[in-house]
Amino acid sequence: MGHALGLSGPTVARRWAALAEQGLAWITPAPGPRYLSAGWSAFISLSSLPSEHEALVRKLCSEPAFGTVSLVSGSHDLFVDCFASSHEELMEIVTGSFAGLPGVTHREVVFVTKLYRQASDWRSGTLEPARARLMSAEPLPAPEAYAPDHLDASLLAELARDGRASWAELGAACGVSPQTARRRVERFLGSGYMTLRCDTSASAQQGLREVSLILNVPAHHVDAVGRYFAALPNCRLSAQVLGAQNLLVTLWVRDYLEVQGHERELAERAPGSVVISRQAVVRIYKRLGHVLDGSGRNLSVVPLPLWREA
Repeated sequence: MGHALGLSGPTVARRWAALAEQGLAWITPAPGPRYLSAGWSAFISLSSLPSEHEALVRKLCSEPAFGTVSLVSGSHDLFVDCFASSHEELMEIVTGSFAGLPGVTHREVVFVTKLYRQASDWRSGTLEPARARLMSAEPLPAPEAYAPDHLDASLLAELARDGRASWAELGAACGVSPQTARRRVERFLGSGYMTLRCDTSASAQQGLREVSLILNVPAHHVDAVGRYFAALPNCRLSAQVLGAQNLLVTLWVRDYLEVQGHERELAERAPGSVVISRQAVVRIYKRLGHVLDGSGRNLSVVPLPLWREA
């Protein structure tokens, strides 16, 4: 990284340590492009009683399965990413967990069926193109599919706590040698099941605003539209879902009026498409397992149950 930034390795490490200590930036495991072949995911929209809002947010943030919890504009109050290690576990969450959530007046659940782009693919555009290319590794052939096990899950939990932990630290925490820790981590990263991504507090996001479009696109256009949005530089997420809608797209914009341009393009590319909902993120309470304060700083982590620890 140092050569891409024009800085020495020790300087980069020192600067990163300062950012991480202040909760301004952190590295965490995230679902990779192949994740849905090993795990399960859903999006949940919730409405709640105003008097119970804070209690509901605390409960959602404490539950490992609810990875991201956001206050949003629109017809619902909260938007939640849900992760599970199996179909049965996901069904148990969506049928059994809501009884224990305070103040919920309405819920809507859609299941993620296909990922065209996810947040770990997004780039801020801060680096000049030549420097950005120095940071890009040549893609390697993905290893064959395999069944992740309890050791993989334990390593992921430790990486959630510190995405820059050394092989020795990971091995000691999980009761294996550094060589085994490295081999396992490189395997699930190389397979595409998981990736590592860098997240930052709101102060480092250069005025970007997060907006989601919840769409119903004619079936013969949905793949093309999903790929179109995925190719946009400001796209954070493009996912096919199963529900009253069939596509969910998250964009980072500097001006909310940019959304109108995307909707006009959608109408041209896929006549008959319907925008079911538009929602802007007002505040993020938890992002991919990391609990945040009011300014988006990282406070603590609740590792996601991405794979079952058998």
